[in-house]
Amino acid sequence: MPPRASHRLVVDTNVLISSLISVNMMEVMRRIVGRHVLIYSPEQLTEFMQVITRPKLKGRILGKHMEELISSLAVNGEVVTVRSVVELCRDPDDDHFLALCKDGKADFLITGDKDLLVLKTFMKTRIIDPAEFLQLR
Repeated sequence: MPPRASHRLVVDTNVLISSLISVNMMEVMRRIVGRHVLIYSPEQLTEFMQVITRPKLKGRILGKHMEELISSLAVNGEVVTVRSVVELCRDPDDDHFLALCKDGKADFLITGDKDLLVLKTFMKTRIIDPAEFLQLR
């Protein structure tokens, strides 16, 4: 299934964090944002905020990328309250992303997490890494 405009996407927190550190990953996010609906949960947003304030990331996060990402989430994002319970991943912490995909009716889950990528699909959601998503165009 090639991506079309206005796909519903869940982007793993690690990909979001990487986009704040890496110019290349921010470019990936720029190519995604504005063309698609970014689905996230309050729990994911909390995790994101906790991770970006860790001392090991201090000085590594590019401030202009942070502002751009937050603005993009505000404009192109949709907050979804996760109600489903999913128990499928090798890493139980990743089950939240699958439940978010289900409740948010996501077309794609974009992640670099091998525990999620190994699944390939979950219900109607295709699970792929950022580079693969960009190649589908």
